[in-house]
Amino acid sequence: MKKYLLICLLLLTACTKEIPKSTFTNEIIEDTQEEVKEVYIDDNPITVGLYQEGELIKDYKTDFKVHNDVGYFEVCFTNDLNLGSSNVKRNFNKYYQNYQDIDNYKIGYYVKFSTEDEEYEKVILDPSVKHLFHPYLYIYLYDDIHQKDGTIYNHVEPEDVKSDTIYSSIKLYTASGASKITSPITLMVFTYDGMEDFDENGYYRGNSKYTIIIEKSA
Repeated sequence: MKKYLLICLLLLTACTKEIPKSTFTNEIIEDTQEEVKEVYIDDNPITVGLYQEGELIKDYKTDFKVHNDVGYFEVCFTNDLNLGSSNVKRNFNKYYQNYQDIDNYKIGYYVKFSTEDEEYEKVILDPSVKHLFHPYLYIYLYDDIHQKDGTIYNHVEPEDVKSDTIYSSIKLYTASGASKITSPITLMVFTYDGMEDFDENGYYRGNSKYTIIIEKSA
């Protein structure tokens, strides 16, 4: 009888098996992989400046009279103090040829000023914004490069824009509310070759730029 009980105990022991602990968990495993962010690298080789009569503009003051030119500013791909000529087309082509593979680069501008009630700023990439700052300031863009020598020409209108249009100069013109402008006018020129040169708010973030501050003379 004892022998029989011993056999039964052995059989029961052989049939039992420890159940392993479950590896299942209801915890959410967080993805530790960090989001890959695009790194902006500016490889623009162009040095750019704003000129009048072949002279690099450093300080600029003028009256903000109603319906009057604030200034006509020419673009050249250099920061040389004196270009040796006042011919915009000749100066532009001369320094343009100092670079290679820049045909895809375009010229843009940025304008900012304040009035009694508000601050205004705009990135300007085409002539469609010429009356954007009404009634304070008008913006006119010119293509001095694709003009016959000795001819008189007007600012570029939206319908005049072509694939090779170059905004080689800009004119700021005061409108009827110019007396309400309370701050200096910031004018920046820049060059770019794609929308990656602008941040998420649409502002230029590259290095190819030149800025002047237009002060109101006493």
